[in-house]
Amino acid sequence: MREDSTLFEMLAGTKAKSRHHIMQRGYANPPGTGPSGETCGSCKHIFRTKRYRKCELRKATWTHGPGSDILARSPACKSWEHDT
Repeated sequence: MREDSTLFEMLAGTKAKSRHHIMQRGYANPPGTGPSGETCGSCKHIFRTKRYRKCELRKATWTHGPGSDILARSPACKSWEHDT
C-alpha cells in the first residue's frame, strides 16, 4: 500500500478514484452483517431526500454533505429492521 492511503481504504481494499470521490461512511454497522437478501433501501432506518440517503441510527454524526451518506443498494447491516 502507498503511504498516503487511508486506513479505511486499506481495510476496504479500494482506493479513491479522484479527490472528489467520497466514500459512504454513514452506516450504523458494517454492511453485510444483517439478514441476507436485504439492503439498506428496505430498512426502516433509511432517511431519503432527493439527493442523499442516510441512516437514522447515525443521525448524531450526520454531516451536511455526502460523507455521512449510505448506499441504498448496500447489503443490510445487523441493525436492519423491516420497513412497516
